[in-house]
Amino acid sequence: MGEWGKWWSGRGRDSTIKCEFCGSKVPKHKAVEVQSRTRLDRDIYEVAEYVSMPSNKSYCCISCAKHRKFVKDGIHTTEKEKKQRKREQQKKEMDKVMAKVKAIEKKERGKSEKKPKKE
Repeated sequence: MGEWGKWWSGRGRDSTIKCEFCGSKVPKHKAVEVQSRTRLDRDIYEVAEYVSMPSNKSYCCISCAKHRKFVKDGIHTTEKEKKQRKREQQKKEMDKVMAKVKAIEKKERGKSEKKPKKE
């Protein structure tokens, strides 16, 4: 399917889907998939060892997906987010390395200060 809102030429007429939240009819290629699960009481989880829950796949229109924050605004935000996540991950790794370097330097300073000077 690809990203929401993208249109490929020569596609022909696509089937329509009813939005789960607002009820509007939307072409399937423009709709956003939503996984909906039902919740059970805690009593059931305590009694049963294994609880299998079916997840229902449903669709919603783009405006409802934006409103409920399933999708962020704009088509190209996914690429921007990927780059931003990569930069954040690199920064975290660099911070870890710098923390280790500072700890080693601190140990070396402590050792050099503790050594008695021979006169």
